[in-house]
Amino acid sequence: MQNAFATHIKRVIMKNVICATLLGAAALLHSAQTLAWGQEGHRITGYIAQSLLSPEARAAAEQLIPDADFSELALYMDVHKRELKVTLPGSDTWHYTDIEVCSAPGNESDPCPNGDCATVKIDHYTKVLADTTLPAAERKQALIFLLHLVGDIHQPLHAADHHDRGGNEVRIAALAGTHNLHAYWDSGVVRGLLGGQDEHDWAKQAVATNQARLAEWQQGSASDWVSESNRYATGTVYASLPGFACETSLTGVVTLDDTYQSAAQTLASQQLVKAGARIAYVLNHALQTAH
Repeated sequence: MQNAFATHIKRVIMKNVICATLLGAAALLHSAQTLAWGQEGHRITGYIAQSLLSPEARAAAEQLIPDADFSELALYMDVHKRELKVTLPGSDTWHYTDIEVCSAPGNESDPCPNGDCATVKIDHYTKVLADTTLPAAERKQALIFLLHLVGDIHQPLHAADHHDRGGNEVRIAALAGTHNLHAYWDSGVVRGLLGGQDEHDWAKQAVATNQARLAEWQQGSASDWVSESNRYATGTVYASLPGFACETSLTGVVTLDDTYQSAAQTLASQQLVKAGARIAYVLNHALQTAH
């Protein structure tokens, strides 16, 4: 397993090779249904996280992965999802912790069967990253996985389900190149936010705009952040859909009107900044307290 990862890491830390890999995987990324935020969103969270590293964490990360570009590394788990599923069985479900939006208290299904979910793996890989007695390859892997998984849980539909595979089975009128609710929240809403703007520029502006709130957001745990995302999924993502009711499943094609899209962009903008800030929070803590 580690040898397989070491082979991947050589590609990951070389940006020109990463880009070639991404181009080769473009069709996979376009069609996959459970890749949170899409390329644009993960690059944004990577930009933000790297900009918010403490000096100590930045130096430690540089030692682990010289000249790392977090905006590209954040894509690793999606680009190599099929390979990772073989080398790390169960890893395809690490991208989410789906909590039912309409379950009655006491009747909730297990959101983390066998420990194969985002919250458990974020806690695990945070400990791995902080443990300097472990091989460097394992700690590199942990850093790269955290860049992705902490970002994932801030996409509300990676923390919620209505017996529809996290919105994948809710069809929507084609919007920003997407055709189901999950894909819209992965990519469509982010493309709408960007409006053609450079991702790095958008990220810098978003951090500056939210500077006063970063300390407030850089608190809590992965479980707290999943619960927060689930509340957003319940109150905004699902509740605002025309025809939505807990007792029924949505059928037919749903049209997301301008009011829905505006609310979605406001929420996604906040969640992207929170995700980047919290990735930095996790990495700062793990790398500064490494033992």
